[in-house]
Amino acid sequence: MSISSKADPDLAALQDDIAALKRDVSNLLEHLKIGATNSAQSAAGRLDDSAQRIYRNVAAEGDRAAKAIGRHVEEQPLVALLIALGIGYVGGRLLSR
Repeated sequence: MSISSKADPDLAALQDDIAALKRDVSNLLEHLKIGATNSAQSAAGRLDDSAQRIYRNVAAEGDRAAKAIGRHVEEQPLVALLIALGIGYVGGRLLSR
């Protein structure tokens, strides 16, 4: 038996193995791509939920602060007026420079 006739089946088996390896790598990459896409979508959903929760918390805190300031102004209007005048004066002096 010659060397070339013996190498042909080995070469064919090697080519089949390489083709199978290419298919496996392609399937693996596709699987990784799908997993990464699902993970990214899940993370985006969690971030969106977190952002909405933070917005609601900040809005509620702002409302509470505005009500507290409103009560303070109603209870002590003269003090509130003097504070506003002082802030206005200092702000005007800083901006005139």
